[in-house]
Amino acid sequence: MESVEIPSKENEVWGVPFGLSEEGAAAFQKAAIDAGATRKPEDHYISMYLDKEEIFSAPLAPELASSLNKASTRRMQATVGSGDVGSEKAKMLNIHLREGALPVNVEIVGSGQVSAALGSQFKIQMVIAGIIALLAVAGMIYRRYREKRIVLPMIATSFSEVVMMLGVWAIAGWQLDLASLAGIIMVIGTGVDQLVIITDELLRGGEAAASSAQRSIKERAAEVAEKAGVGKIAGTTSKVYLARLSRAFMIILGAAATTVVAMLPLLFMGFGALTGFALIIILGVILGTFIARPAYGRIIGHIMGTD
Repeated sequence: MESVEIPSKENEVWGVPFGLSEEGAAAFQKAAIDAGATRKPEDHYISMYLDKEEIFSAPLAPELASSLNKASTRRMQATVGSGDVGSEKAKMLNIHLREGALPVNVEIVGSGQVSAALGSQFKIQMVIAGIIALLAVAGMIYRRYREKRIVLPMIATSFSEVVMMLGVWAIAGWQLDLASLAGIIMVIGTGVDQLVIITDELLRGGEAAASSAQRSIKERAAEVAEKAGVGKIAGTTSKVYLARLSRAFMIILGAAATTVVAMLPLLFMGFGALTGFALIIILGVILGTFIARPAYGRIIGHIMGTD
């Protein structure tokens, strides 16, 4: 068994749809034919066990028996009854089948469903949370540098990174769920952190000084130019600017590689929510490292060289 769907009601009867792998479907067809279940389905019960405990038992449906005579069937449904009793049985069977379909043992602590309307509300709340996070980050950046010419490009770069992620996500046709939105917020945070690294390297060579945070860009640029022995930062672009940008990108590439490696297990574990979370983070890291960060480096370098 490789997939289990939520309980559904058909003709007033509750059931749990599930899917078999190709090998499982072929083995089920062979067993049904060999046992004579396809000829007399009412005399042959299909039983399911989880940890040696029977969780379902019912005769083979006539229509399923007829189809098994011709070909294997991967999608089936286990019907359990009608009314409220049938609904409760379907929920419990769904839990048991999901546990059996997972590649690891789990402990069931609860089960529930979220309506489509409530899920849509959660997504709106996550988007609002992302906007609030972006504004909060903008406030902290402005408090650190006291320069709109740094804050605006940094926020614009972060926003463009989100747009690129959503664009690739839409082109690929992937579903944007709550876990993916949480991943986007995480990408915004780590992305801004790396933009701060670039800015600090270019302005101060990575040296943190309390007084330098209160000075303007021109004053810090003049200090860098003076240390380099030239009149302004534009004259040091080919040496100081590139050297400091290279140091910043060495840090960023190391962090990006670590993040991607950490997300790979989640990407290949097979859980839908975790897969989306890992995929959006890996996508954001790639787009940010190779597109957004270099673009910001050029922008901040141009700002430092202006009068």
